Amino acid sequence: MSLRLIPRIRVNYGFTDLIRAMFTGESKQSARQECEKVLSSFFDGEYVCLVPSARDAIYELLIRLPQKKVVLPAYTCIAVVEAVKLAGKEMIFCETDSITYNSSYLEAITPDCIVLATHQYGLPCNIEEIMAKCKETGAVLIEDCATSMGTTVNGKRTGTFGEYAMVSFNASKLINVPPVAGVLVSKNKDMVDLICKDAEWRPSDFLFKVKAMIRGLAYVMTKNTVIYKLFHYFAIGSKGKLQKTRHEKPAEKKTPLYSYRFAEWQAVILLRQLKRLEALFAKRRELYAYYDKNIHNPIVQKPIMDENAVCCRYAVQVNDQKAFYKECIKNGVDMDFSHIALGCPDSFEDEHRIASRILNLPYYYDLSRKEVEKIVNTVNHVSL
Repeated sequence: MSLRLIPRIRVNYGFTDLIRAMFTGESKQSARQECEKVLSSFFDGEYVCLVPSARDAIYELLIRLPQKKVVLPAYTCIAVVEAVKLAGKEMIFCETDSITYNSSYLEAITPDCIVLATHQYGLPCNIEEIMAKCKETGAVLIEDCATSMGTTVNGKRTGTFGEYAMVSFNASKLINVPPVAGVLVSKNKDMVDLICKDAEWRPSDFLFKVKAMIRGLAYVMTKNTVIYKLFHYFAIGSKGKLQKTRHEKPAEKKTPLYSYRFAEWQAVILLRQLKRLEALFAKRRELYAYYDKNIHNPIVQKPIMDENAVCCRYAVQVNDQKAFYKECIKNGVDMDFSHIALGCPDSFEDEHRIASRILNLPYYYDLSRKEVEKIVNTVNHVSL
């Protein structure tokens, strides 16, 4: 058994970023303002608001929109379901394609609904058709771009098709801000101004900041494969856990993920990453193409290849998820379990089947070529 373990995720920030953030006060908002300027420019001049989390962006929008129904994919992060439930909306789930991981939504779109169109794992959904149907019916279109920052459709960035969009900055995404964060994107300035003014966010206090720094420090330390091996053993392996239980439920009330205003010290960490977006995009595309070309294990179903996508996951499907995972762990490669718990009814059998088959390969900016080759070699030699 290997003494090292390639982490399932690695954050983009490091020790110096955390130290700089720790000593950043809130009296000035220059880094935050610069982040908003860069993000607005990235999303074609649309209005932006930095938020506590992407799920909070969904919640803040939904509680201010009058429509009572939300059309969303059955196969989606349980955080999305949580935000919709907390906003008190009725959910209309749409079936998911097991090849693209996306939903169509078209048949469910009506004039009195909100469409939450997800670009699952960064692979774009049929957003142009969805946008056309929403314009035709008067439905409100929100793009869930939590994992698709940088993806384009016919030269147009995801996040600029809908009236609203959000992106996540948690540890598993393209950009990482401790403990979590996100951005709301909007064509509607009044809505952005209203949320920024009236959202029930409290300032980042000292305890919240210290906890975030500790969490960030843990992510930085576990970039080391030996330290990560120890962490994995004590936090996951020895407890017999994979990641999240299949019985995870949406929170019944707002948690700290909805509570803290995006802080200047978070902006300091975010801004350094925004300044190298193109490098982050290029590495994701390079890794995706390499996996697509070199993984050839017949028991592994690879995701589709889209040269215009910047994905935050390389999500494969295997019949025996747990056994495959354990074989990879033995050989020094950890993997992630996205959407292992779903918020849709059990009647969506295909979606629950996908959730029971998905594994996310290590897929982040600072993977070395040696590590990438080890991951591919490990995946290709698993036999069950």
